[in-house]
Order: sequence, then C-alpha cells, then structure tokens
Amino acid sequence: MKEKSSAKIYAAMGGIVVLLVINALLVRHFSDPFGKGAAIDMDNLADYVVSRSNLMYDDIPATSGTEPAKVSPSDGKLLYPEYPYFIEVDKTNQVITVFTTSSSGRYDKPVRVMLCSTAQNPNKFPSGYWKLKENRDSARNVWRAMKSHGSPLYAQYCTQITGDFLFHSVPYTDKKKDALDQKRYAKLGTADSGGCIRLTVENAKWINENCKAGTTVHITENKKNPSLTKALKDLMPQVDASGWDPTDPDPKNPNYHPQYTDETPETEGYPVDNTGLKDIKYSKEIWNPNQFV
Repeated sequence: MKEKSSAKIYAAMGGIVVLLVINALLVRHFSDPFGKGAAIDMDNLADYVVSRSNLMYDDIPATSGTEPAKVSPSDGKLLYPEYPYFIEVDKTNQVITVFTTSSSGRYDKPVRVMLCSTAQNPNKFPSGYWKLKENRDSARNVWRAMKSHGSPLYAQYCTQITGDFLFHSVPYTDKKKDALDQKRYAKLGTADSGGCIRLTVENAKWINENCKAGTTVHITENKKNPSLTKALKDLMPQVDASGWDPTDPDPKNPNYHPQYTDETPETEGYPVDNTGLKDIKYSKEIWNPNQFV
C-alpha cells in the first residue's frame, strides 16, 4: 500500500512539474518580446513593459468608440500630432520607452525600448515633464566634449532635455570611436551617470534623429521590473578588442552588432487626445553647474 501511495505522490508531482514547464513556455512565448534573437518584438512589448499605458493619462478617463478617421479638431483632438513620439525615462528600472499614438488617441503604443543609465543620485535629475529643446544646434554635432572630474570625456549624439541634462551615448575617453569607456558601457542598466542619460550609440542616435524639438520627455520612477532590465541587458552586444560601441552604425565599425534589426514602424497618424496634453504640468528648466557626464 505504501508503495502505491508513493507512486501516486510521485506521479502527481511529476504532473505538476510538467504543467509548470508548459505554463512557463507559454508565458514566455506570448509575453516575452525578447525571446528571439536581437530583434525586439514590439507587438508584445505593450504587455511586458511596466508602463502599459502612459503614466501621463493615469487620472484622465479613457475615450472609446471613436473612429480616428471621423475625429475633427472640434472634438479636442489633434488629427495629425505635431510630435509623433512621447519619451518615458524610468529611473527605477533604467529603461526608456518611446510611445506613439494608437487608435485610443493616446501615446500608449510602444515603438522602442532602450536600456539606459541615469544619475547615481536619482534626485540629481528629479521626476517631471520636459520638452526637448528648440535650439539644439550645439547638441546636433556627432561629438561633444563632456564635463568630467578627471580626464576629458566625449559623447556622441547629444540631445538636450533641460539645461545641461542630455541624452547621449556612453562616454569615450578620447574623441575617437575606438575609445569607448567599456566600464561605463557595461554599467548600462544601472544608475551610473553624473546626471545625463546614457545610451548605446544606436539608441542615442535614434532619439537625436527621430524625436524632434518639442517632444515631451517624462522622467519617472515605475514599479520594479528586474526581468525587463535583465532581458535588455542580456541582449546588449559585447565590446571587443576594437574598442568600438558595437551598436554604432558607422560603416567602419569592425564589431557592428545592432540591437534593433527592424526599422522603426511609421507612425500611423492617429489623433492625439489633446486633453491629456493640456493637463501636463511641465517642470521648470534645470541648470546645474556641477552636472557631469
């Protein structure tokens, strides 16, 4: 009798293990946008990122049942958004999500997700809303000298958010593409900067070229989601002896391994819920003379 009971227990345990494995595989298949190679599956991203609908709309009732083609300016919506993107910087998980508008009329459709490094001191660049600057001539150059406590540092593809706080690439120890600061590159996904927001060259270049002046940037702190940060970290191409950022699309890059293999989808021209935009309280400009890279 004891042998039969033991056999039943083991069989039940085996069945539970099988069910757990099947469940894990199903969850990964349907909800993990990072499961196949280096291409990020944007179709599943909305169900994976912490901010499933943009935080700017948390307290605004959702609209429904309106066909985008029938919306007119008198409905309080903008038929063709002047700013196709909305950038959310999550200091908790060190992840940037870029949204565009969906048929809901809101910026709630993710089009790109990026690993970043924000300030070691989260209060250095506090949470709030800003607009990318109109006068960005000084930030348009590929190379820019950065403030540093020690040796000179340089960065590529700088885009001004407010004052001397920028989006930019991981720093370089020299104004040469084979002089990437590999230690700082390895720390992407952690709060490691002096205040600016660091990215791979691929992502810094994308923001610089696609998110025009006036685009809203939301600096925030979301719930912890270590699996999201780890998934992006695991996909980061590794630096080799060449010293180049492996995501740099420069044709001379001997170690080119982009993280995004698909082109960014065209924005679909859905109208914007202008009510939400009007309710945003933008923060005052921040100038910090002690701001470092």
